Amino acid sequence: MDSGLKDELVFGDPNAPRFVLWNGKLRPVPSKPSDLPFFDLMSFPGKLRAGFGAIGLRPSPPGHEESVEEFVRRNLGDEVFERLIEPFCSGVYAGDPSKLSMKAAFGKVWKLEKNGGSIIGGTFKAIQEKSNSPPKEPRDPRLPKPKGQTVGSFKKGLTTLPNAISSSLGSKVKLSWKLTTITKSDSGGYNLTYETPSGLVSLQSKSVVMTVPSYVASTILRPLSAVAADALSKFYYPPVAAVSISYPKEAIREECLIDGELKGFGQLHPRSQGVETLGTIYSSSLFPNRAPPGRILLLNYIGGATNTGVTSKKESQLVESVDRDLRKMLIKSNAKDPLALGVRVWPQAIPQFMIGHLDVLDSAKTALSNGGFEGLFLGGNYVSGVALGRCVEGAYEVAAEVTDHLSKYIYK
Repeated sequence: MDSGLKDELVFGDPNAPRFVLWNGKLRPVPSKPSDLPFFDLMSFPGKLRAGFGAIGLRPSPPGHEESVEEFVRRNLGDEVFERLIEPFCSGVYAGDPSKLSMKAAFGKVWKLEKNGGSIIGGTFKAIQEKSNSPPKEPRDPRLPKPKGQTVGSFKKGLTTLPNAISSSLGSKVKLSWKLTTITKSDSGGYNLTYETPSGLVSLQSKSVVMTVPSYVASTILRPLSAVAADALSKFYYPPVAAVSISYPKEAIREECLIDGELKGFGQLHPRSQGVETLGTIYSSSLFPNRAPPGRILLLNYIGGATNTGVTSKKESQLVESVDRDLRKMLIKSNAKDPLALGVRVWPQAIPQFMIGHLDVLDSAKTALSNGGFEGLFLGGNYVSGVALGRCVEGAYEVAAEVTDHLSKYIYK
């Protein structure tokens, strides 16, 4: 890999089960089609409703942009929404699925129905188009080959990647530089002013890529375009806290063990199940050397669009809330208190792709384009999507736009 980290990568088990809390019990989520008839997270009528809806026996799409809740209830039924999609939205977006846009938040699934008339029809059509499309470039042989769909990290954690990129770029990376103003230069580029440890520094550039949160971009861009700034200020970022705690292995409930061990990716908790915690990742089960022998490490998320009060809680209170929730389904009620290894609260955490998100984003981009701000690009997770993979893909897409823009100067 370009960053030289191939040997540092670690992958989770692609077959690691995922669980959803329902009626006081952690129930496995089906990981493959053959699991569908047997998993107990949904009733038999709920499974039938989902199957009929997937093949197109459901109400037609309405004439407006649907929320995630509207789309899933219409296509797959109430049980799929309440027991699978709602907790997934809480875990991934920390959001409210009644307000999230299906088109913006889960565009690939939304396109299946749009292009194929149903989710199954769209899937078959996508497979057919893929088989008829020109072959892709060969996969880089330096890239690792995980066995199946899984998640990855590094032996010493995710900070390994930005540290390696910074190291490879050397002095080109400036730390503790805060961009305060952008103005257009007479040469057609931009003047950038930074607050740095050494004082104010001004630079000139032919292009600028802004990957800061939208509310930060809004403040910086307001002197250039009030329309773009107003649009960027509309995106909502709810608070989320990450709480890392450790228990001894014997604290795990017997019914939650597989072959005497805590195995799996983690668990999600629907808002209807009476717990605050959004979800829990089994860090020490997914990746090696995350906890010493005899202990487990759990990464828990709490807060989100439906629980914004986490910002007013002390770290000890957040740990208590998570511990109280875990004792309802995963940890024995009489277990010793956990070791709190880290609590991090983001007052503005994850951008919400709510109904109208794509239109608002387009209005910001259009305002910059029509205002003559060529070479000024918007990037980051509110543009590409919140998943790490989509952020990486979005970065490559913006890089291609920058290359195309700069080529006008190189070949002029």
